[in-house]
Amino acid sequence: MCRSADIGELPGQEKAAALVGVPQLVIFDCDGVLVDSEEITLSVLIAMLNALAQRDTVLDVTRFIEHFRGRKIADCLREAEQILTISLDAEFEQRFRQQALEALTLNMKATEGIVEVLEELNVAYCVASSAPRNKIEHCLRIAGLLSYFEGRIFSCYEVGRWKPDPLVFLTACDTYGVDVSDALVVEDSVTGIQAAVAAHIRVLGFGPTERHSQLAAAGALPIADMRELLALFN
Repeated sequence: MCRSADIGELPGQEKAAALVGVPQLVIFDCDGVLVDSEEITLSVLIAMLNALAQRDTVLDVTRFIEHFRGRKIADCLREAEQILTISLDAEFEQRFRQQALEALTLNMKATEGIVEVLEELNVAYCVASSAPRNKIEHCLRIAGLLSYFEGRIFSCYEVGRWKPDPLVFLTACDTYGVDVSDALVVEDSVTGIQAAVAAHIRVLGFGPTERHSQLAAAGALPIADMRELLALFN
């Protein structure tokens, strides 16, 4: 592996190739990686929470989209209750998920370049997400990606542990019979990167350049264009 100082001087595609080598399994997160959805759903969540809050304690949208990114919704709701000093009723999460699905149906699209990547990948790939399976499938269907991932979906709700716990990634590796050293995770959240690091799986951090320092600090090699991943196979 190259020294980090050397890698930092390389262009994006060359950095990826230099750092991670050739994987035998690529594990994609869903929200924010395969589909442009994370900001949509979390904006809905924060708006619903702020509607119940006192005016002087509302959640800052930009800050809490980042803070809640990639986390289990139930954990986000418990934290929000403490911050806002509110008590959410038992049906709040269900209402949120319904409103979020409606917003996704209207506004979501596939990540730019992801179809090109999936068409050209010549190794196994799958999706491993903290979301419930029905939401993963809904997002992929709307974005026109479900056909690529049928039979390739891993949900934290089905393994019973959520990122940053690594179990969903380890389950994917076990299912495909691939050692963690031969796998690669593509994540957009610090929580997901932490799960990959805990699993000892190399990880690319996908996001705009203004998030790269945060993604790198969590343990990922940042990329801004999904097509940079294809450099690993050239």
